[in-house]
Amino acid sequence: MVARAGVDGTLRYELLGPLLVRRAGEVCEPGPAMQCAVLAVLLLSANEPVPREQIVQAVWGTRATVNSPGLVATYISRLRQILEPDRPRRAPAGVLCSHGAGYRLAVGPGELDLHEFEADRQRARAQRAAGAVAQAADTLDGALALWRGGGLDGLPGPFAALHRDRLAELRLAALEERFELALLLGRHHEVVAELGLLAAAQPLRERLRGLLMLALYRAGRQSEALAVFAETRQLLIDGQGLEPGRELHELHQRILRTDPSLELDRPGAPEPVAQLQTVCQPAQLPSDLADFTGRSTEARAIGRALGLGGAGRRAGAVPVVVLSGPPGVGKTALAVHAAHRLRDRFPDGQLYLGLHEADGRPSEVGAVLGRLLTDLGVAPEALPPEAERRGSLFRSVSSGRRLLLVLDDAWDEAQLTAVLPGSPSCAVLVTCRGRLTGLPGARLLALDCLGAGEAQRLWRRLVAESEPSTGQSPVARSSAGAEAAVLAACAGLPLALRAAAARLLARPGRQLAWLAAKLSDQDARLAELSPGGWGVAQVLGAARARLRRAPDGAAADAALRRLGALGSVGFDAAAAALLLGRPERRVEPLLELLAEYGLLLTAPDGRYRVHPLTALFARGDSAPEELDLAGGLAGMGA
Repeated sequence: MVARAGVDGTLRYELLGPLLVRRAGEVCEPGPAMQCAVLAVLLLSANEPVPREQIVQAVWGTRATVNSPGLVATYISRLRQILEPDRPRRAPAGVLCSHGAGYRLAVGPGELDLHEFEADRQRARAQRAAGAVAQAADTLDGALALWRGGGLDGLPGPFAALHRDRLAELRLAALEERFELALLLGRHHEVVAELGLLAAAQPLRERLRGLLMLALYRAGRQSEALAVFAETRQLLIDGQGLEPGRELHELHQRILRTDPSLELDRPGAPEPVAQLQTVCQPAQLPSDLADFTGRSTEARAIGRALGLGGAGRRAGAVPVVVLSGPPGVGKTALAVHAAHRLRDRFPDGQLYLGLHEADGRPSEVGAVLGRLLTDLGVAPEALPPEAERRGSLFRSVSSGRRLLLVLDDAWDEAQLTAVLPGSPSCAVLVTCRGRLTGLPGARLLALDCLGAGEAQRLWRRLVAESEPSTGQSPVARSSAGAEAAVLAACAGLPLALRAAAARLLARPGRQLAWLAAKLSDQDARLAELSPGGWGVAQVLGAARARLRRAPDGAAADAALRRLGALGSVGFDAAAAALLLGRPERRVEPLLELLAEYGLLLTAPDGRYRVHPLTALFARGDSAPEELDLAGGLAGMGA
C-alpha cells in the first residue's frame, strides 16, 4: 500500500490567491489553467467524492464537449504524477483516488490554506468570547496573512467564478471582525484610514460603514461619522430603494445624542460594537447551475414576491414563496437559481438549510433554529434549550436584517412555521414535496415537468455543444428520431434529462442513438437514468420511503403500486376506486396523500395522473393481474 504524500504536511495546497501546490516546502507547477481548475474543484470538495460529470460542468459549463470527460481523466492522471511522483507505476493512488464514476482528493489537517484560515477565524472568535481580545486580534491577523490575492485567481470556468465571490465574502467578513477587535482594543486612530478605504470600496456594506462611523466618532470626528451615515443612506435609497438597517439607524441616533456608552473607557459601558452585526454575513447558497434552463415565468414570480415592493413586504408580513412539485422536477435548482438573482437585495446574508436528515426524516425544529442562530453569530452556549425560546431569539436576532432564507425540503406547515423570521425585512424561499396549503400568506408555486420546448433546450445545453474538430454536435450528427426518443423517455423531468446527459457524456464518441436504444427498454430505463447511484430511482425511492412513514402511508403506497399500471393516463377518484376495489370515499384521501408526496400529479380539472417514470418505478412491484386490470381501465380512458 502506498503511503499518502500529504502525511507530515509534505503536501500543501494554497487557494487564497493564485493556485499553488507545495511538496516538502517546494512549489510544484500544478499545470495549465484547465488542469488547475479541475484541482480547485476537488480541493473545494476535499475528502468527498466528486462525479466526473460534475467536474465537467464545473470547469467547462455550457462549453463542455464530448471530449471533456476524457480531458478530465487526462488532467487527473497528470495531477497524480505531480502529487505522488514517487508512486510506483501500477500502484493504486493514495492522494487522488478514483471513486466510482468520479474522484476523491484526500486532504489532511493543515494541508489547505482555506481550511487553516477558517480554523484560525473560529479560534479567534472563541478567544474573543473568552475575553482574550488582544489574542483574538493576533490570531485573526495571522489568518488574514494567508491571503495572497482574491482567491482562485486566474482560474477559468463557472465554478471558479462562483467561488471567487464566496471567498471574497469570507475575506471581507474577516476584515470586519478584525476592525471590530481593533476598536475594542482602543485602536480607532490606527484603523480609521484603512477602514475608510475599505468602506469606500464597499459602499453598500452596512456593517463596514457602521464600524467606520464608530471609529470616526471615537477619534473626535463626529460630523464626519454623521456624514458617512447620510452618504450610506442615500446610496442605499438610490441603489436599492431601501433604508439602512436597524443597527445602523440606532448607531446614528446614538452618535447624534453623543451617547456616553459609545466611549470605550466608560466604566460599565456595554460593548459598543455589540449593537452591530458581529459575525460575517452568511453566504451559504450552493453554486447555481451554469446550464440552468427555463422556468422564466416562475423565476419572475419569485422575484416579484420576494424582491423589492413585494406584496408581503408592503403588508408588514414576511414574504414567503413555497415551491412544490414531484421528485426530480427541479425545485431546489430553481430555488438556488432564483436566490442568486436576488442575493444583492439581501446584503445582510443568505442562509441555506435543509429541513431533513440524511435518512429523509424531518429535522427537529430546535436543531434547525440552533443552526440558524449560530450562523447568525449567537454563541452555542447562549442557545436556550427550548425550541420555543430559540424561535423567539431567532426572530429577535433577524429583526431588521435583510436576510434571505432558502429552506430546502420542508416537511409540513408546523415545521416551517416554527422557523420563520418575524421581520418583513427578511424573505423566505421554501421547497417541499407537498403543497403546504395551510401556510397563511405564502405564495404557492407548483412546478410541473418541463414542456417539450424547454425540455429540448435543456437537453441541448447539456449535450449539444459543438466539437472543435468537426464543428458539429452529437445531436446534429444524430437523427431527430433518436433525440425525440430520449426526450420522450425522460418525459420532461429535469433530473432524468441530466442523468441521461451524464450517461452520454461519460462515454465520448457514443451516438445519441445508442442512448435512445438503452432508454427504450422500459425494464432498464430507471437504472439507465440513475448513473453512479444517483438519479431518478433514488429520489423516487426516497419519496416513497417518506410516504410509508406517514399515517395511512402504507395503504397509499399499496395503491400507488396498482395505479402505476395505468401509465400516464389521467384518471379520477372513481376510476381509482374501481382499480383498487375500495369505496371512493376511502380512496380519495389516499390519492391526495400521494399527490402531497409528489407521487401523483394533479390537473386543474381534478383528475390525477402518474408520471411515466413514477409509473415504471411503481409497476416494478405490481402483480400481473393488477397490470391486466389497469390496462383495461386505461383502454376505456379511465
